[in-house]
Amino acid sequence: MTRLHSVFLVLLVGATGGCTGLLVTQGADGGSGTPGEPGRDAGPMIDLLPGTDGGTRPPGVPPGVDAGTRPPDIVPEGGRRPNVPVDGARPVEIMPVDRLRDVASRMPQVADPELLAILESADTMWYSKQSIIPGYQDSAGGGEFPIGMRPNTIDPGLIAVPGGHGWVFRNVGEFHFPFDRPAGSSPDDLQAVDFFRLPRDESGAIRPVIYWLREPNSSTHRVEWLFPAGTVFGEILFIHDGGELWPFEIRTRTRNIDSWTSNVFRPFPTAADLAAALERVRATRAEWASSPEITSLIEHARDPSTLRSATLSERNFPGTFETITGAEDELPALSDDSILRELLMSTPFRSARGAVWKESGDLRAYAPTTSAGFQIVPRGYTGGFLSVDDETCQRCHRDAARPFRDWYPDIILYGELWGGDDTFTWHPFVTERFVDVRSGRVVDFNGDNREIRPDWLAAGIIERRSASHSESIYRAVPAEWKDYRYF
Repeated sequence: MTRLHSVFLVLLVGATGGCTGLLVTQGADGGSGTPGEPGRDAGPMIDLLPGTDGGTRPPGVPPGVDAGTRPPDIVPEGGRRPNVPVDGARPVEIMPVDRLRDVASRMPQVADPELLAILESADTMWYSKQSIIPGYQDSAGGGEFPIGMRPNTIDPGLIAVPGGHGWVFRNVGEFHFPFDRPAGSSPDDLQAVDFFRLPRDESGAIRPVIYWLREPNSSTHRVEWLFPAGTVFGEILFIHDGGELWPFEIRTRTRNIDSWTSNVFRPFPTAADLAAALERVRATRAEWASSPEITSLIEHARDPSTLRSATLSERNFPGTFETITGAEDELPALSDDSILRELLMSTPFRSARGAVWKESGDLRAYAPTTSAGFQIVPRGYTGGFLSVDDETCQRCHRDAARPFRDWYPDIILYGELWGGDDTFTWHPFVTERFVDVRSGRVVDFNGDNREIRPDWLAAGIIERRSASHSESIYRAVPAEWKDYRYF
């Protein structure tokens, strides 16, 4: 029997498609436009391959959601650019040092002392999709059937169910919303740089990520992992324009024992903050002081009537993302956008947790959007629909590593969503064992190509789960689907 996924072809028994959700905006004229606990192993714990190379409701925060404390109305005077230790001795080096040096040179001003401490910590490890290549596991099978790691750039032909690749992926390398882009904008405009920091124990030793092979039956072989309580993940989002990176947002998530706490840092948590910054900085240059476009942008920021009703919902992965009815505030373009670039690099980023960008009556937006070539957010940014609170952020993260079959029963044997432990961008596997970095194609599709990075094992940032790992430090965030098994 050939060990190919076409063996797994499940004949379609009916039309199975995603929701036809989309973003709909309505203007003032009434018209619309389309703009558990770790699983208990049924079998023995085994090591992986040895390492060889390095219902629509009004907008607003839903009842019961902890929206956090509203940031102060006045931008704090403090703030400085983080001193990222580029040449320091991190636990492991993931992002190439030259690349990290470039990123460090484009850091924004940061006002929050805890965020500064994380960014400046020698324990903080940096990566991007080039250094931890996005991928997902296929843990269904074994024996004559292939299991292993698959890059998100998997050849569409390897999902043999007609239309199956299109149900899951918007294009080669990228899942459909809500599991695709961190800001909903064009990949040409957006670059994300990720980081994580593991906590240390009472003796000063790093608490590692723990992994194990979960085998609840003979057909399920999933490598699972858990981050210790106190782990911090984050990403710095940049607008990529003119060959340069312009920071506009920093997101963090902190691991609690059975949940995650989320935060987002922006230079302008509210439209009033933007208006005040524009007025303050324009006075420093004659061309800015006399610009009618800057005057109009200030007026726009202070005008609540610029909000327009809009909804955000899924088109695929049906039932995952409950429709949000909210509002959009589209910022206009400036023919001379140099003041915006100045503001992004000079304005201290501070927490937007609990902040509202702008509201008018029943309309509320948590951030702006734009269709301009350059603004304080990238084109198509959808953050205005999302309140910065734990429940809203978890709406997407809670499904990391969930089986595709839960959304599309006809592709039951084609694996799980990318990520693990409610985090998408991170996995512990050796790149060259599962993907050809030049072509993006799967390496060793028919074999188990999952190998834990040996340098991570040697550095002690990941280790195999054992009885020494206390459940007071390592515990899965509860979800009904997490103890799944195939067949």
